[in-house]
Amino acid sequence: MGVSDNYFRVTISLKKEPNTGPVYCKMEKSNKYRQQKTVKLFCDAMYRFDVSFKPPQQLELFTIDGELIEVTEQLRDGTACAYSAYYSTNNANPSPRGQRKELPMTIRVFGSEDLKSSLQIKYYRSDDHKHCEYGSKLHCIELDCSSLDGNLATVDKETYRKIGVDP
Repeated sequence: MGVSDNYFRVTISLKKEPNTGPVYCKMEKSNKYRQQKTVKLFCDAMYRFDVSFKPPQQLELFTIDGELIEVTEQLRDGTACAYSAYYSTNNANPSPRGQRKELPMTIRVFGSEDLKSSLQIKYYRSDDHKHCEYGSKLHCIELDCSSLDGNLATVDKETYRKIGVDP
């Protein structure tokens, strides 16, 4: 099913593997960064990205930081579909104090051009639980998108949902 003159929602959730541990995010207090929210990731870790679409779409391509990521369809019904993918931070270095990195993602659904989004992240040493696990537990990131005539899909609105916090 392709995208044509419509709106759709992409929901992205991140979990630390192997035990589906939570991922944390924080609201930035200053305007010195490109984005208001920073997602915190450990170096030398594996993360599961769950990507769902409402209404269902056919995911053709998913890249994280330019790397093609293998996806597995987990669910499909008349209202939604979901895919899972794994991303390793084994080659990442801890972010210097006061610096953030953009983690670009590209999502291509059948019948549309690429949807591009980016997470602002900070990498922490694998033993730095005090800092990496400080902040709000991230439930998911919702991207409300539109695509006209099967052309470039755009993100119209981005919402970070946190565990235990009402929007």
